[in-house]
Amino acid sequence: MKLTIVTLLITTFFSVSSCTKNDATPVATTTCWLQTDNPAGRSYESDSVISFTCTSKYCGLIPLSTNNYWIYEDSVFNNGVFVRVQYDTLRYTRTWKSISDGLVWWESNIVVGLPGMLYANDSSLFQISDRMFTTGIKDARKDYGLFPGDSVKYLANFEDAAATGRSLKMTEGLTTAAGSFDELIYFEKHARNYRKDQVYFKPGVGVVKYIQEKAAMGTMNLKLQQSSTLIGYHIE
Repeated sequence: MKLTIVTLLITTFFSVSSCTKNDATPVATTTCWLQTDNPAGRSYESDSVISFTCTSKYCGLIPLSTNNYWIYEDSVFNNGVFVRVQYDTLRYTRTWKSISDGLVWWESNIVVGLPGMLYANDSSLFQISDRMFTTGIKDARKDYGLFPGDSVKYLANFEDAAATGRSLKMTEGLTTAAGSFDELIYFEKHARNYRKDQVYFKPGVGVVKYIQEKAAMGTMNLKLQQSSTLIGYHIE
């Protein structure tokens, strides 16, 4: 499998009117829009989050465009027992807009440690999802973000379980087939006896490594389920 790693392209500024927003600032040097709003804690009527076609590029904690992609080598396990290696390509294939605040939300084709439907500003990643046990309402929450100091702990959750969150600025780099990455941030979500996610994240690039452990139904022992490593990417 031949992989091509394409670094961030620097071109002249342009905009596409269908994606232009009041809360997005054009950044000429990276040819993208920087969203700055903080939607944490907001709720939306489901029919007020509409699908639309966005051809602009958005920069922030993770660069987003329908042309961007990230290639991962996945080691798949069944409750700790190795099953196979497979290759997956992460893309943000659909875009949505929340009408009340005009934010652009990006939906991925697969999940590699980040929300399947997210909004990114310059310092945080937010998730929007259906409210549990309620129809017609979507809730937004902060999933991961930058932080002062070297580490921080906070309350977090998976969609169906409360969890403890931890974020740490890494002092050691990580090298994969996609390149060498430093100044990484380690994000962790841990629901005891249920699930643990570990995300090694490079701001401005995306997830470099993702590890998921989960307890099988009826057990309380976490077992490795997936380990994904970035081996190539394309960011425009």
